[in-house]
Amino acid sequence: MVMSSDTREIRVFENSMHKTVTSDPADQGHLMRTWLKLVDGDVLLVYTLALFAVGGMRFLGAAANDVHKVLEVNAGELLAFVAIYSVIKSKIDTIVLSRADFAILSACALLFLPPEPHSPFLGATIAGVYFWRRGGDNTQLASVGQLWLAISVYEMWGPLFFRIVSAPIIQAEVALIGKAGEWLGFGLIMDGVLLRSPSGWFVIVIEGCSSFHNVSLAILVWLSLLKLGGAKVSRSNLAALGVGVITIVCLNALRILLMTPSEEYYAFWHAGNGAILFSCLTLSAIAIPTMISMRRRG
Repeated sequence: MVMSSDTREIRVFENSMHKTVTSDPADQGHLMRTWLKLVDGDVLLVYTLALFAVGGMRFLGAAANDVHKVLEVNAGELLAFVAIYSVIKSKIDTIVLSRADFAILSACALLFLPPEPHSPFLGATIAGVYFWRRGGDNTQLASVGQLWLAISVYEMWGPLFFRIVSAPIIQAEVALIGKAGEWLGFGLIMDGVLLRSPSGWFVIVIEGCSSFHNVSLAILVWLSLLKLGGAKVSRSNLAALGVGVITIVCLNALRILLMTPSEEYYAFWHAGNGAILFSCLTLSAIAIPTMISMRRRG
């Protein structure tokens, strides 16, 4: 009997499938162990994604009418997630989690259950410190731990600390804005945290107006860029962070100053296209010096 080419191909395929199904159990065990090693890194990614889901939903809900804050969340936190993904998938070291590692992650994951919005980031702080110290020679685990800590500072510890020291910081920022307004001829009258223009329009500087939030975001972006570039913290990188922070504080003071002439100016710089421009300039203020410092280091 003469078989067609299609029939021969089908039988060859069936034989290969039979060999695959009836392969040596030892080989199957090896494949299973290899698969589990790959999953170890994915566990870290899933935990990270859960953190960003919690933080992103909270900020998007609070900033529904504030375009520039939505842009900050999308750009800053997305960059941090990309950095963690890049670190885990770089395969510089093999990521194999121990039973203790899984126990710590499981305990920290339980902190997603309470209704308190800050509790997941308390867990991220614990996990971040643990993996940073546990990483040792494994630079990937140490980097993931450091980025989790930076996320926790941005989402929880920074805002909590700011509530304690907000009064003197806001007063200092108002004094800076008033001095800049005097130099530029805005003719502002300062009354505590209130800035009044000659037209009668006034702006009150509250906690949400402070540049402190932008500074904590800058630290997160700075560390994410270092991890994406495979760079270690150095004097030039720290100098770049300092330049970025000073620039962000000055940009925020200028933005508030530009809100003072009238209600139209306020609308443009607070929630209009001016707010989007400010967010882009804020991210550039930390990204450009950081990338220049890494390039010079390289």
